[in-house]
Amino acid sequence: RKRGRLPAMSWCGGPELSFASLWRCSQTTEGLTGLIGTKCVEDQSMLNAIRLGNGSSERDLLCIDLRPKVSAWVNKAGGGGFESYPQCRMIWGGIDNIHVVRDAWRAMGSAVARLVDTQVGSWMKDVASSGWYDYIGAILSCTLKVVTEVLNFKANVVIHCSDGWDRTAQVSSLAMLCMDPHYRTQVGFLKLIQKEWCSFGHRFRTRLAIGDAPTSEYSPVIIQWLECVFQLLQQFPDAFEFSTSILVRLAEEVFTNRYGTFFFDNERERRSVEAHTVSLWSVLLQPEEFDHWRNPGYKAQRVHLYPSICQANYVVWEAYWFRYHVRGESLPAESSSWPSSESPKSQAMTDVPEAPAQTPTAPPEPSQVSPESEELEREPGEPMSLFSPAELTAPKPEPTQLFADDDEDIFAKPNKTGGS
Repeated sequence: RKRGRLPAMSWCGGPELSFASLWRCSQTTEGLTGLIGTKCVEDQSMLNAIRLGNGSSERDLLCIDLRPKVSAWVNKAGGGGFESYPQCRMIWGGIDNIHVVRDAWRAMGSAVARLVDTQVGSWMKDVASSGWYDYIGAILSCTLKVVTEVLNFKANVVIHCSDGWDRTAQVSSLAMLCMDPHYRTQVGFLKLIQKEWCSFGHRFRTRLAIGDAPTSEYSPVIIQWLECVFQLLQQFPDAFEFSTSILVRLAEEVFTNRYGTFFFDNERERRSVEAHTVSLWSVLLQPEEFDHWRNPGYKAQRVHLYPSICQANYVVWEAYWFRYHVRGESLPAESSSWPSSESPKSQAMTDVPEAPAQTPTAPPEPSQVSPESEELEREPGEPMSLFSPAELTAPKPEPTQLFADDDEDIFAKPNKTGGS
């Protein structure tokens, strides 16, 4: 597998789903050898073990290559590949690469800049031409395929793009939001981001130019994912304990450099600054912050969500796109971010605070938080953490090689605005 990113289990259902699971990884590296019939036997055995892992031996393993088919074949010629294995049902996700995302994001920004309330303008045309919601539709479509396979057929699923840290993170985390109500709680949502984005190695520093000048690898992939979450909140408004305001807050904080949560491209690099930076999670879990992003209409129910992929059901994320536009002043307070007068306090706390005096207080009492929320139990003076002591006892992995830029991004296709 490219970059050594072998299949890893992201989520596993309970006995009611026959322990069906979702796996993520990078593309295979059979390349030209696969074209002449030489395949990696070990990789085939690994995927066959995943297929049989929950006792579902009659159904082929669904492997979703999230890339467009043409891009996957181009990568195959360059040393990459995809799973053309026996008993693997291979389908293509059609989600375009980071260059297309960047150009669509900029095109949406240009559409907002051209919008004038006193003129007819070309807003609808500009939004359509950006292709932004076409790409969001592709992500939601792949999410629905994963959810349907796991929930309806109780079968395992493997997803990947080229390196497994952009499109794969988008689809895996959205699927988990749909399948698991825990991740639709406030604490669960933060755990989801920490696990599927930070810990699995999304390249925040490179994609958002954190501390560096933007390169050709710059792309707001995380913003695209946040708008996908926004679409889910619009379709299922009472299924999420958190409100849309947290999405705007996150969209702002990934760029501000105020917190160490999104520094660097991987966990190994991030650990070097943990003791000197503030954790966004510890700030959001403070009682005075908790209520800012709680959804008052939340109904704690163990239900599964099947997102609608029809664009007629999409809603423009006005709280994000119009936050610097005059139209943003008339938006409901709930959809905007925190008032500037109540912005987070500058406190000397870290991801794992050392001094008890700097330890943030616990979240609201259970009477104030829905039963679906996971209460954070800790001893006095114990550092605040998103995870329980049992979850933190696993040994840390050995440092791994730091990677270069994506090979796939060399092969960008023009988008609807004519960019590349």
